[in-house]
Amino acid sequence: PNWIHGYFYDSLLVSLPSPGQTYVMPIIAPLAGIFLTYGSNVIFQFLHEQKDKKFLKETFGTYISPDLIDKMYEQKKAPKLGGVQDYHTAFFSDIQNFSTFSEKLEPEKVTEIMNKALTIQADAVKKYGGMVDKYIGDAMMAIFNAPLDLDMHEDRAILTAIEIKKQMAEANLGIDIGIGINSGDAVIGNMGSDTRFDYTAIGDAVNLAARMESSCKEVGEDIVIA
Repeated sequence: PNWIHGYFYDSLLVSLPSPGQTYVMPIIAPLAGIFLTYGSNVIFQFLHEQKDKKFLKETFGTYISPDLIDKMYEQKKAPKLGGVQDYHTAFFSDIQNFSTFSEKLEPEKVTEIMNKALTIQADAVKKYGGMVDKYIGDAMMAIFNAPLDLDMHEDRAILTAIEIKKQMAEANLGIDIGIGINSGDAVIGNMGSDTRFDYTAIGDAVNLAARMESSCKEVGEDIVIA
């Protein structure tokens, strides 16, 4: 109907100022709306980013360095779970003659020394960009070149071993650490059952690194590299 058209047409008309006069447009509210919308979006993105970083740090913070976590977020590359084969460096370390050592001290003292030794080892692994895979009693397993690609990961593993020997000597805990290192193809992913699993590595390259560590006593060396 004409009256509907006339009503909306008249409501949309803008009365322009006459020559020599001015007209003040109501711009405060629109500008405030724009800035409010933009500011809300920035805050939302920031909170979302912090939430994602918090998740990564809670999941991997005790295993890899904070710098590597930030790199994971920047690349938007979460660890691939389920089994992915690639070239990695496996790293095993163990307290030599632990049974004999533990029999001479109280359990509380043994636990204190072992925790200090494992902390030194884990800190060295994270310093050179590796990932602490797991603790097996007084032993530690680490992986280099996972969950993200790591340049010169073979050299980084060797530097980690040297760093551990140096830090252990300075700590003077009265124990020796044996270390085995090997590089090769390994499968990285979630291993375990449906209800309990770990992000870990399996394969011949990993098994050989473990055998390198166990051979330290036989060959009379602290670090054995395949």
